[in-house]
Amino acid sequence: MNPRAVVRTSGASFDRVVNTAGMRAIEDSARDEAELMQHAGVALATAIRHKLGMLRGRPLIALVGPGDNGGDALIMARALAQAGATVTCWASRDREDDPLVHSACRAGARWRIWSGNTRVLRRDVLAATCVVDGLLGIGSNLPLRGSVAEILEVLPPLEGQPRVAIDIPTGVDPDSGTTDVNTFRATTTLATGPIKIGTLLHPGIDHAGLVEALDIGLGQEIAASGSPQLITAQTVEPVVPMRSLESHKGTFGTVLILGGSTSYHGAPALAALAAHGSGAGLTVVASVEEAVRSLVPLAPNAVFRGLPANANGCICATAADVEALTSPSAVLVGPGMSRSSDSDKLACTIATESARDTTVVIDADGLNALAEEPDRIEKLGTNRILTPHPGELRRLLALRETPTGAALMAHAQALANRSGAVVVAKGSPTFVASPGRMHILARPNPALATAGSGDVLAGIIAGLAGQGLPPIDAARLGVWLHAQAAEGAVEGRNIGLEMAGIAPHIAHALSELSNQSKPEFA
Repeated sequence: MNPRAVVRTSGASFDRVVNTAGMRAIEDSARDEAELMQHAGVALATAIRHKLGMLRGRPLIALVGPGDNGGDALIMARALAQAGATVTCWASRDREDDPLVHSACRAGARWRIWSGNTRVLRRDVLAATCVVDGLLGIGSNLPLRGSVAEILEVLPPLEGQPRVAIDIPTGVDPDSGTTDVNTFRATTTLATGPIKIGTLLHPGIDHAGLVEALDIGLGQEIAASGSPQLITAQTVEPVVPMRSLESHKGTFGTVLILGGSTSYHGAPALAALAAHGSGAGLTVVASVEEAVRSLVPLAPNAVFRGLPANANGCICATAADVEALTSPSAVLVGPGMSRSSDSDKLACTIATESARDTTVVIDADGLNALAEEPDRIEKLGTNRILTPHPGELRRLLALRETPTGAALMAHAQALANRSGAVVVAKGSPTFVASPGRMHILARPNPALATAGSGDVLAGIIAGLAGQGLPPIDAARLGVWLHAQAAEGAVEGRNIGLEMAGIAPHIAHALSELSNQSKPEFA
């Protein structure tokens, strides 16, 4: 299974993401630490029993560290032993006079302490149904050292064996996602409380497997923390546009796509297909005459309007010329637009001076034009959506380096706070920021790493905004639909995905989401 974050049910206990400081603040405002540990251990045991089924007589290994993560593992071991599993606890060092050790052993768990006895550890692991990593939690530092590093270095790989990490795989930095050479490679990570951001960033997510949160009784504290929220089927389903039986195309808005040039014809066509697939009532593509002639067969559901071109083959028109074409409920500016003083001026004018009741999505060369006039960024406001990839974000913020990982998230939030707009920072993961709020889509899919992917995403978001969704909801639902449709179109491939082939899957994903009657995996 591809690494990804999933949500089994709705609510702050399951769909929030924190860094170390955020988790410490939640813990400080919560109940007794020992009580939380009990809740965590029992929740872990319940989740593992759910995953493995009947446990009686089945051998399980719990790797036990010296701290709270090890305490969670011991409480889990006791509960699994009581359920009939044959549990062996391998400790990185002695936990002298620890009542949790005595309690686990009284329930039937075996207790072994690592002393370089590689042969015995490997024998136990190779015979186990499942290995659970409870060595180190969010308080650990890299690189790994001592007995913890030694245990993980000799841990034998075993194809098909479930491996579960408690809270975060040992060796993954909880804030940056960086990893140690001996990092535990989990098939599932069960977060005790909210999911840790390091398990969603690369390379951490590659070691975390399927990441999901367990409720350990911190729901109120997590909700009050204002932590980032995952973008999943459960969190976006409530904003799916309703489609009345008596509706018509005018009910679902008009999307104007302003883009294309003599050099780039395909981008606005991809965006138009995506806008149509997301449910927009009417899609109007405005481009240079030469592009329009080739675009008509590529996007037969769209209406096309020709605009004059300058000597560079870019659109040469005023905002008034564009406004005379139609009365859109949403505008997408930038796909395939290319760069010239004429097209740059038009893009910046549309972005900052269009009617405030019309959502404007700014993508590709529309973003590059804005980057040349940074004073306009503060003029964007709440009805604008920016969709930069990391390089475009670097240019917009005049950064020295292209941001990735946690830095991409931080800079996306900074741009949203500065501009008042919604910022969709594309990547793996994708971050959707609005002033003061952050949302995260953690569904890595290398099939989307191809030309045209961003045009499709921008078209989906514009199509949803055109149907009346607020910008933040259009962006959140848009990135989820983009990922879901790609998974439907990929058919087991991770290369060579045709972006034009995603459009039919957008409508299918949206229909399934709007018709779901009960929670499902993200």
